[in-house]
Amino acid sequence: MTACTDPSSPGARPSLRRHRDFRRYLTGQAAGVTGSSISAMVIPVLAVLELDATTAEVAWLTFLGQLPPALLALHAGALADRHSKRKQMITGDLVSAAALASIPAAAALDRLSLAQLMVVAAVQGAAGVLHDAAAISILPSLVDRSLIQRSNSRIGGLFAVAATAGSNLGAALTALLGPARHSSETSSPTSSAPGAPPSSRPPTAPGHPRSGAGCTPRSVRACATSTTTTGCAR
Repeated sequence: MTACTDPSSPGARPSLRRHRDFRRYLTGQAAGVTGSSISAMVIPVLAVLELDATTAEVAWLTFLGQLPPALLALHAGALADRHSKRKQMITGDLVSAAALASIPAAAALDRLSLAQLMVVAAVQGAAGVLHDAAAISILPSLVDRSLIQRSNSRIGGLFAVAATAGSNLGAALTALLGPARHSSETSSPTSSAPGAPPSSRPPTAPGHPRSGAGCTPRSVRACATSTTTTGCAR
């Protein structure tokens, strides 16, 4: 243990600011919480905008993401006690990253489906349980026992900030990228595609009502003389 964390040093108070291992641990954990919050915000919105998911399907998507912590928490803790905690943390992060990377890959190939999003949510939840169980149990090996209480306090505060920042960032990314992409896909007319049949509804000139619309007794004469309106001219 370094001198900065040694409580027996005369005149020296144990400090976490100079503890390099704890700073690295805290930075990595905060980044992971932020990323998880972003994905938790973006995946349901992606299901609604791109796959037209219903309310029940979004509820199932959220449920599958929350199910692994309830089923695997005890087993993940026992696994962390028997094996390398560092390797378990890295494995959980890699599995989660691979699951999330499959979403843009499937979207690029036009193969994205709601079933895939549900599998990704479940896999990400299971990977998060493995990572969190190892991350909690590895803390006593990083800092002195006299610093564990302060370490947990800082971790809890930073995680709350990271989770809030991740949710807000995910909402901002959705507002900037999601609706723009969705509107660009829905705003293009289908008749512009090669070989598509022409629209059965004639275009309406600006400033004139559609066929049969806006023809009151006072406007019959104006409708009859208009060359761009066919409903009243008859």
